[in-house]
Parts: sequence; C-alpha cells; structure tokens
Amino acid sequence: MTKKRLKDWVIPALSLFVLTGLLLLYYLLNSISQASLVPSDTYFIDILLDNKITTEVNKEIQTEIIKPYKGENITISKYYYNSKDDETRQQQSLIKYENIYMPNTGILYSSDTEFEILAILDGKVTSVKEDDILGNIVEIEHSDNIVTIYQSIKDVKVKPGDIIKQGDTIALSGPNKLENEKDNCLHFEVYKEGNLINPETIIK
Repeated sequence: MTKKRLKDWVIPALSLFVLTGLLLLYYLLNSISQASLVPSDTYFIDILLDNKITTEVNKEIQTEIIKPYKGENITISKYYYNSKDDETRQQQSLIKYENIYMPNTGILYSSDTEFEILAILDGKVTSVKEDDILGNIVEIEHSDNIVTIYQSIKDVKVKPGDIIKQGDTIALSGPNKLENEKDNCLHFEVYKEGNLINPETIIK
C-alpha cells in the first residue's frame, strides 16, 4: 500500500519537473537569440519606430530641404535606427546611456569645431526648453504636418512663437551627454503627421 502511494506521487512530480525545465530552457534560448545585437551585460529598450513613410514626404514639399547645419568636417556619429537595416547598421544606430541601449530616433551629427544649427524649412518655433541629458531642445512646426526637433545645442537664438525662414540660424552646436560625444553636436529628429521618419530621406 505504501509503495503504491509513493509511485502515484513520484511520477506526476517528475513529469512536472521535466516540463518546467523544458519551458525554462525554451525561454532562455529565446532571450539569448533576441539579445544578439548588444552585449550580454546590458539592457536593450525596444522602441517601436515607424519606418513606413519615405519618399511621399518629398512629394508634398515643393521647397528643397536643406541640411540642419552649416559648417565643415561635420560627420554622422549615430544614424537613424531602422528595423529593416542589416545587423551592422543597426548596431551603429544604437545609443548607449548608463548601460542601456536604445534605438536612435534621429541623426546625431558631431564635429571637432563649433557649427551653426539651421532651420531646414520655413516654420514657427513652438517650444524651447532645456533637459539635463539632451541639453537645449528647440521644436519647430512646418507646413505639411512636419515637425523638426533640434537637441544637444547651445546659444539658442529663437523663442516660442518666432516665425523663421529656411536657413535661419537657430542655435550653435553643443555637448551630447547620451553618447559622451564631442563638445559640438546636434541630435536632429523629424516627425511627419506624428510619426518619426528618417531625416536622411528628406534632406537633399
């Protein structure tokens, strides 16, 4: 009688133990495969980015869009993160801050020397503020539901409500604390109808 009770208890317990082990192994292997882009000792915040809007923006804008800066030897330190890019490009589009990796939502420009920050289109300044991490931030609304955001800048020359023209200087390059980049940076973002888009697709 005792032996029979022992068998009835042991078999379900062993089955449950094996099933639990298999489930844990599955989730472990799945986690490892998802974290292939970044080192194992870091965290990765996955931000859903809209990569569907491309050349249609150019069709709606009659004016040629200029670069958001004026100066020499200005390079791209971090590209816009696109989920369709290859793994190497995606790695180059990640921003690291305090051991956390995040997809870059714009383009990070940098230079060894100071450069001017320009408005890419006519528009109206809707916001000027300062952030402990991103530095000074200027937001400009343009026609065709386009909004541009300029971050990591200094010596801001505009204020909310100002009407500006394409090519107007709105600030100077400043430090970027997210990437510990050079002292002269610009982090530039573009929104179309509330969706993030790659600035490179509209700048000629």
